[in-house]
Amino acid sequence: MRGSAWTSPLDRVFDVDIKRLSADDDTATRCPLHRFRHQLVYAYNPRVMSLVHVPSNRSVLLVGSFASWKYTQPVAERLRDVLRFRGDVLQSASAFLSVNVPPGWTGLSFVRVGVHVRRGDFLRRRSIRKGFATATPRYLRRALGYFVRRFARVQFVVASNDVPWCRRLVEAWTWWDRNTTVNVSFSEGHSAGTDLAILAACNHTVITAGTFSWWAAWFVDGITTYYAGFPRPGSSLSNRSHLDEYYPPNWIGING
Repeated sequence: MRGSAWTSPLDRVFDVDIKRLSADDDTATRCPLHRFRHQLVYAYNPRVMSLVHVPSNRSVLLVGSFASWKYTQPVAERLRDVLRFRGDVLQSASAFLSVNVPPGWTGLSFVRVGVHVRRGDFLRRRSIRKGFATATPRYLRRALGYFVRRFARVQFVVASNDVPWCRRLVEAWTWWDRNTTVNVSFSEGHSAGTDLAILAACNHTVITAGTFSWWAAWFVDGITTYYAGFPRPGSSLSNRSHLDEYYPPNWIGING
């Protein structure tokens, strides 16, 4: 629409306070553009530091995947200030967590561990050939077990693009039924933005594959376990990644 300001899908999730240009603003077409292309995927490119020398009258376009804790660490405080969840998103997340306090736990001390399970598109043949991998049941059992052993009372909050698979998996673990200090709740019917806000409101995180998991853990900044089988070792995706630059050194890799 002529005259409308430029928007992004992130605007549906975050209240990002930045200047916007309308589609027919002459400034948008006159401003010189500096393109920075990054060929790696889950890795850090030290050349990004050269962007500080780009003249202030140029816009910067980042092309590629910039997934590394080395990008976020130096600007973490500013980034958290900019990436503020919208009020309606926070309200939806808070409402879900409030009504899902485990029975009998009201007033008791417990920790919430967000669990994000990426499946869906990562199960496509093309994705598998590239090296995208989905977490195994063994990994998830070991990762959740890590927190059960560490804390006296734990609620796991699961968000996924395949909740039915997650439910079947958990229901097959009969040892949960005998443990009154463990609870598992599932986020269903929410937008991706609300799921992210729910996970971000937890104390710790279990992640599986993909950048949605990564950012959920980054927002929490607690104990994080990750699936050590992603990307699939020896794949083209793995060869374009430096995992020591992708996963922060304090995150815990678990095989599955």
